[in-house]
Amino acid sequence: MKSIFWKKYCQKFSRRAPYHIWLNTFCLEDACSTPANAINQLEEALLRGRWTLFERLPAERHLAEELGISRATLRTALSALVGKGILETRRNQGTFVRTLPCNPATASLADCLQAMHIIMPSLLATVSGSFAPSAMLTLERHLPSIGMALHRGEMHLLAQHHLQFFSILLQAISNARLARAGADTLPETGALAKLLQECSQAQLEDLFKHLARTLHGLRHADAQSCASSVSAYVSCLLQILGEKK
Repeated sequence: MKSIFWKKYCQKFSRRAPYHIWLNTFCLEDACSTPANAINQLEEALLRGRWTLFERLPAERHLAEELGISRATLRTALSALVGKGILETRRNQGTFVRTLPCNPATASLADCLQAMHIIMPSLLATVSGSFAPSAMLTLERHLPSIGMALHRGEMHLLAQHHLQFFSILLQAISNARLARAGADTLPETGALAKLLQECSQAQLEDLFKHLARTLHGLRHADAQSCASSVSAYVSCLLQILGEKK
């Protein structure tokens, strides 16, 4: 950790600088290198467009140096953003931007779901015939994970799998602007998980059926079936949210 600081600050200060200057410098760096601050730095960078949707983040060492934090702090921050559904870690590939962070003051769960209800059905219906077989295969392999999380009652994992279902679809869309429009409607994992906890078993199973029917519509390039299934999925979530209030 100190080696990073030494490399960074030896260019700024002489080794003969008074001890209190070095001490204050290192103390300031340590105080700013908390996981919470690192999370804020990453979210602000995402909102500024530092990395685009579905882009791979730099290697851990380079990213830690860029942010001026330790690799341990960076790992904690990345893990937190993966848990929130903003980032996605792919085995042996790295960490990717799954969606952009939203400001809770301006984008509530209701806002996200209402936007999703308007945009996602039309979006998927429009591109329903353009998905590659590999994307369909990935979705077919992903669907059982949703079922397993459902039957185990793991709501946070279930929320992650629900959102990953749509993330897989959006990543397969060749038009980056359309993909971005869809991704901007996805709620955060934590907010969706809390809503799923309010669902009955029957409601959770209905949501699963809507996702399965969406996949069926996409597989057969049936735009109407795809749109109605996605619409039913989001409508179900909005109904549950209304009952919760």
